[in-house]
Amino acid sequence: MPAAHRAVTLAAHGLRIDLPTGWSGRVFARSGGQATLHAGDFPIALSDGEFGESSTASMPQTGSFVALVEYLLGSGLDPGRGLFAARGLRLPLEPVSFSARCLAHPSPGQAGLQHFFTSAGRPFCLYVVIAGDRSGRRAQLARLDHVLSSLRVASRSAGA
Repeated sequence: MPAAHRAVTLAAHGLRIDLPTGWSGRVFARSGGQATLHAGDFPIALSDGEFGESSTASMPQTGSFVALVEYLLGSGLDPGRGLFAARGLRLPLEPVSFSARCLAHPSPGQAGLQHFFTSAGRPFCLYVVIAGDRSGRRAQLARLDHVLSSLRVASRSAGA
């Protein structure tokens, strides 16, 4: 396999994803045990908030950033219901789904997407930030679709 296509696999806390060469990422858990995954096609901040405030603030002009944030069950939050009713990721990502209004930390030249869903009985928010002009978005989103299609989520009962 050519070096440009080799992937690095991140796997922890019941999450697994393959990242292409040139991408960086990490998977971590907060004190309550909920998992968070960060990935980007640039060097991401190793110490960052759930939605990547530091990483997205330092994104290159054509960068892509992904955060997958697991939510704590209880207090009316039921996987597969309400905000988390969607089952799994919606791929391919659609350019019209991205907006500056979806950014947790707005920055000029960036657009974001938030998708709440349940996978393997676990509630998540997928948060994606892209930078750059609209003309390059299709290729950028195709790369993100490729990365996100490798995401696997294990159920908590499977020892996640």
